[in-house]
Amino acid sequence: MGNKEEIIKEMEKVCKDLQYIEKGVVKNEKMLKRQLKPIPSFTQRILQWILNVFGTVYVVIEQFVEYPDDDVILGMDIDEDLQTMSRKNLCRYMDAVLPERGFFDIQSTSKIRLGCQLLREFKQLKKNTPYAETDGLETGSPGDYDY
Repeated sequence: MGNKEEIIKEMEKVCKDLQYIEKGVVKNEKMLKRQLKPIPSFTQRILQWILNVFGTVYVVIEQFVEYPDDDVILGMDIDEDLQTMSRKNLCRYMDAVLPERGFFDIQSTSKIRLGCQLLREFKQLKKNTPYAETDGLETGSPGDYDY
């Protein structure tokens, strides 16, 4: 009987080693993806710098803005704890629940895109059916939604 126990212990060790190796491979793949991203053009880097400067100014000013009617946003009830969180705390919350950290640092359009993806996946889970490319949204000309 001792031989079976030794084999089981050895198999458990092998499984743990394989899990460790798998985590390392996944981590290296993610790092390699980041390293292989193309370097943005000079114009794009300038535009990103300008957005970052104005974004920082926005964040500083926005700290002093009061949002009195945040209990319902676009027809959706907002939990009380979320209503009282600062922008920074809301971003920290997103970092805590998303697969990767860095929500605060991404551009607002990327945040909206992420929100749309999360809603799409939530909607799919709720319906338990595959979603279409447009999700039933009406498509119009690109200028229809410019503000």
